[in-house]
Amino acid sequence: MESSMKHKRTIIEKEKEMTIDVKVTKTITITVQESDSIGHVKSLIHDHEGIPECLQQLFSKDVRLTDDEQKLMDCGIIENSTLHAYIYIDNSVPKVLLVKRPHTNVTITVYSRTFNTIQDVKCRIGVKEGVNSKKFSLIHDGKFLDDDKTLVFYKINGGSTLHMVYIPRDKLLISTKETVKIEVKVALTVRDIKTIIESRVGYSISFMDLFIGKHKLEDSKILYHSDVNEESVLKVKSKTIQILIKTSGGSITLDVQRHELVKDVKGMLLQKLNIPVHLQKLVFEGKSLANYRDLASYNIRMHSNIIFDFRSPVSTTTT
Repeated sequence: MESSMKHKRTIIEKEKEMTIDVKVTKTITITVQESDSIGHVKSLIHDHEGIPECLQQLFSKDVRLTDDEQKLMDCGIIENSTLHAYIYIDNSVPKVLLVKRPHTNVTITVYSRTFNTIQDVKCRIGVKEGVNSKKFSLIHDGKFLDDDKTLVFYKINGGSTLHMVYIPRDKLLISTKETVKIEVKVALTVRDIKTIIESRVGYSISFMDLFIGKHKLEDSKILYHSDVNEESVLKVKSKTIQILIKTSGGSITLDVQRHELVKDVKGMLLQKLNIPVHLQKLVFEGKSLANYRDLASYNIRMHSNIIFDFRSPVSTTTT
């Protein structure tokens, strides 16, 4: 008796799968769980029929299911329920958007349409990533996107990259010496600010440090813990990288910044080799490096090899 009751409890606690029918132009049967979301059902239809989620409208008993994050059990959908799927058609074409996850270099893709709202896009991201759309914001071109605005309002085209950041509070404006003012929120981390700067001006997070005065800001610190306020000016600096200078006698390792000028690198070599700057020639990937261009403009990065060539001075003779 006791063993039988224990077995029943185990069955109750374990969520069981169920099958539901979906009528598109034909009827397909998919296996789901009652805690699955409407968005998950759409993704299964996408996998089964190749119809992008953003083109699907699902109905249950003539009621349109509009919230992609709502669970099947909350919609009264049970075993052997039948949903009707209609293909949404208007003048806009589905667009592929690239979405960069916070704190990683991983990019995912979502389908959306010109007149979809930012909230619509967030719902699709939430379904794909298993994250509540209320827990993150989207940034494009360095600006936070309002949930009720549309893609066309922000002039976001197919192939655009959106950046995810976790929901912060309290907006403020800060400046960077290399750009204009940017909108941030005090509960963002320093790494989130780097994400905004990368979105705005294209600096890579991997090669970026932020400073207030001479104080370097740690990636994990929240702005209001770093004494950042609306009057603050952040300085963006390239991280130090190592490059290898190949000489006829061996090689020299230098610690430099990507936005260092070539003439400054030659100045470092002057200290090590005692060869005047005007007699030095540096070559990277077959190109001679000009004194007043920076290393980044030649795509010189960590562990790049640069060839050093010594120009013999022109000798003069007298008679």
